[in-house]
Amino acid sequence: MDAATFPHHESSLKLIHNDHRSCHITVAQAAERGHPVYKDEQWVSPEQKTKAVATDECWTLQWYADAVASYHTPSAADLDALLAAAKAGN
Repeated sequence: MDAATFPHHESSLKLIHNDHRSCHITVAQAAERGHPVYKDEQWVSPEQKTKAVATDECWTLQWYADAVASYHTPSAADLDALLAAAKAGN
């Protein structure tokens, strides 16, 4: 992986894997509890959310595209799906 793998960002970029596990809960529980990166609109697709719940795996990418007030946090079960969606601007 190199910098071209990730979307353009003016400030910070964070790649997070299984953040829900730091709270000792599952992907499904995190979504039910309204964890910000597990909300329906954060998933790159409904299929990726379904797979994340089934496998208890979640990748999240957080970056600030232009300014610190404007950030993106898509999530996916598969890292390659997450990176492809982020590069495509989803």
